[in-house]
Amino acid sequence: MSMLENEKYKGDALLQKSYTVDFLTKKRTQNKGEIQMFYVEDDHDAIISKRIWECVQLEIKRRKKYLEEHGTNSYSHRPERNPFASKIICGDCNKVFARKGWRSSTGVDRKVWQCSERYKVKGVMGCTNRHVEEETLIKAYLMAWNALVENREDFMEQWTEQLQSNNLLEGYRAEKFIEYTDGAEPLTEMDTDFMLKTLDHIKVFEDGTLLVVFLDGTEIECKNEEE
Repeated sequence: MSMLENEKYKGDALLQKSYTVDFLTKKRTQNKGEIQMFYVEDDHDAIISKRIWECVQLEIKRRKKYLEEHGTNSYSHRPERNPFASKIICGDCNKVFARKGWRSSTGVDRKVWQCSERYKVKGVMGCTNRHVEEETLIKAYLMAWNALVENREDFMEQWTEQLQSNNLLEGYRAEKFIEYTDGAEPLTEMDTDFMLKTLDHIKVFEDGTLLVVFLDGTEIECKNEEE
């Protein structure tokens, strides 16, 4: 993360982050307040805009809070293999669901998601929330996204207000969702890259309700009808 937080990418410079403690050996150490540092704006040509850099800082803070809130240490682990990792949240205990591989009595392999707190202590049941099939999660995401696209005009007021927000990340999200939904056709199959750009999380409740929460803050409720 340190690279993403480096102010040099937006064209600024923080001078004297480190300093020489021994001029004979030329040993340097990190400056933790021992000497004054100087911040210089527009020191050099930026690699990215200041707005994008500030959005990245807000996103780093948002993800850190997300990890703490849901009791996990990884925001996205191998998304190409497991795109829903850390994105399925328990509606009972607010912790993350984990993916399990189950095989039915007929030999059919299934991917299901179960609360990570269910058997945190071996042999002892913790959280009693239901499990959910991965196919159900995919259907819920597609249904929710298509509902957002089909009702785009109803969300435009919300996005327009967010564009004026003092929170740059909120404004950026609104801008992207306006772009994503402009002339968009309904999704008929899962697009992992697009899902990662739009989905914050899906919350699973015991009664079968699935709450799909998008990165712009929009929440759309779906019902899991599986047995």
